[in-house]
Amino acid sequence: MTGKIYRGILISTVITMLACLIFTVGVQYQIYDEKSYKELRSKAEIISVAAEENSLSEYSDISDRITLIDPSGKVLYDNKSNPDAMENHSSRREVKEAEADGEGYDTRRSETLGQKTCYYAKKLKNGNILRVAGASLTVWAVVLELLPPICAIAIMVFVLANILASVIAKKIVKPINEIDLDRPVTDSAYSELSPLISKINAQNRKIDRQIAKLMRSRREFEAIAENMSEGLVLTDINGNILTHNKGTEKFFGTQGDINGSNILTLNRSEVFRKIFDDIKERRSGDDVLPLDGKYFNITANPVYDENGEPCGAVILLVDITEKEKREKLRREFTANVSHELKTPLTSICGISDMLMNGIVKSEDVKGFGGDINREAARLLALVNDIIRLSELDEGAEDTEKAETTDILEVANDAVKSISGVAKKAGITVTAEGESTLVSGGKSLIFEMIYNLCDNALKYNRENGSVKVTVGSAGGSAFIRVSDTGIGIAPEHIDRIFERFYRVDKSRSKQSGGTGLGLSIVKHIALSLGGKISAESRPGEGTEITITLPEITGYNVFFGNYFAFLS
Repeated sequence: MTGKIYRGILISTVITMLACLIFTVGVQYQIYDEKSYKELRSKAEIISVAAEENSLSEYSDISDRITLIDPSGKVLYDNKSNPDAMENHSSRREVKEAEADGEGYDTRRSETLGQKTCYYAKKLKNGNILRVAGASLTVWAVVLELLPPICAIAIMVFVLANILASVIAKKIVKPINEIDLDRPVTDSAYSELSPLISKINAQNRKIDRQIAKLMRSRREFEAIAENMSEGLVLTDINGNILTHNKGTEKFFGTQGDINGSNILTLNRSEVFRKIFDDIKERRSGDDVLPLDGKYFNITANPVYDENGEPCGAVILLVDITEKEKREKLRREFTANVSHELKTPLTSICGISDMLMNGIVKSEDVKGFGGDINREAARLLALVNDIIRLSELDEGAEDTEKAETTDILEVANDAVKSISGVAKKAGITVTAEGESTLVSGGKSLIFEMIYNLCDNALKYNRENGSVKVTVGSAGGSAFIRVSDTGIGIAPEHIDRIFERFYRVDKSRSKQSGGTGLGLSIVKHIALSLGGKISAESRPGEGTEITITLPEITGYNVFFGNYFAFLS
């Protein structure tokens, strides 16, 4: 600031000095010009007498130029040039003024003399025009003439202005520099600054409030962003990362600071390229990015500057892997349901059409009726299983999950219930183990054990066995159903819990299986916080184990206590 004031004072002084010098030169030049015209007039008065008497030759040697011109503009006499070689002078300004007013003036460059010349013309009594001309100094000549004193004055003024500007600038700025902008006081050296200081104080208070508000907002945003399971990225218009959250690092498996790097260094897929093309076109981007076996929904919205031009993008990455898997399962389930329902319905329609048209022999009617009954039973079982899966998906059994159940008791009930079917098939079903408590309704536990036993019967051998074992190990309860059946090949073992998946489709059809029994068992086990696994040896048998959280006496006591309080 001191430098600006110093330069301002110095420049103002110099400009003022130059203006004064220009004015002085102008005045001096004007004075000189007027003096020259007066001298020429005086000379013309003297010479006019000789001109009227035709005795101008006596003035032929003077330094000034004398020209006699008749009324038509023809040059009659000139002491500096041959009059016969000279052009008509009627158009000369001073001549025209003299012809009209009796006298005339002009200043211009003379081609004859080759310099700037002052002209004075006077009309004589005989009508001729007498013109006297003398050399005139140019402005530059006047300046050069006055240059020594001008330079001396300029140097003195510049030195003095330099000193004064420095002193004055420092004196002006010192009180201003001493003002504490954080806490300015109104009793400063300049009373004129009091309104400014008051405004600074008010502005400081406003800024403090805004900063505090922004810091709170920033902390809130950072807390939200860092605790988001989704990925959040803010980039500029070229895709350079400005900021991001931990979710982004987790999704892309990055380490270290990635701010400043281009987002294409994280993933060079066409998805990101298309998104930023949309951003530049002022469109929001939305797409699905497959990454390392997972699926991410990417939503990008443009950020605009004060001119309404896109300057960046806010990108949100959401893990939709489970959603995609569920959608895939839904599509597969729908397709499978359509297929499974179509098969028995086609069979029923075909047989009924034959019966309706009377193309079936009377002795075959009973057999076809049995076929219809079996297909209808199969269809009914399939519909019931589909409904059951839908109920489990919707959490229809949530109220039963809080019940405490002894799985040994339920296992015995399930074995008794299925013993009749097992006896007809020539298969022995037994239950053993120790009393173990779990959270879950008896109907849910029963359904799991019954379905596992039913499945073991369907794929067992003649005179085979099915054994249900319950107990606890490692703080968890388990239900283990083992059989002596045909077993499952290793390539099928990981898929037996999928909906409608059958290892032996022909055998499943013969037994009336729907392909949903094990899926229902898995769904119930997972809903109870457990897990299910299978081990099998082809030709020897299969063992399926359900593991559930065990309830100890301690858990039961406090569970009942809190239930009482509620």
